[in-house]
Amino acid sequence: MIHIQYKIKESKIHGIGLFTDQNIKKGDLIYSPSPLLDVDINQKQFEKLNLSEQKEVMYYGYFHKKTKKWHVAFDMIRVLNHSKENSNVTQDKDMIMTAKEDINSEEELFQDYEEIYPIDGKHFSRIINQKQIKIIKK
Repeated sequence: MIHIQYKIKESKIHGIGLFTDQNIKKGDLIYSPSPLLDVDINQKQFEKLNLSEQKEVMYYGYFHKKTKKWHVAFDMIRVLNHSKENSNVTQDKDMIMTAKEDINSEEELFQDYEEIYPIDGKHFSRIINQKQIKIIKK
């Protein structure tokens, strides 16, 4: 669940992005998973999905290396873009996302995906292919 006021707008980095519609202070809560609405599946469950379903999970969700589960959020946090250089949010082992710094209203929120993705710090691009799925299955 997103805990801030936000807008979805065109991103200068990739497609659409999540922008704050309020000023945020360092440490403020931005997102927490919803146990009733979000989906968390383990690797065995993921592997039982057909290729099309796996692609959807990989596109709209992510494998959280700390929880060892695939997480798909029901809300628009899924359009949060990656930037290593401009990362202004961080996520802990319980998938709680907070502001790494003060963020002004109208700024796009970015996460360094390397803190959550499992493959040697490499994040999935939004272009999914069979090779990436095989990597995850190893």
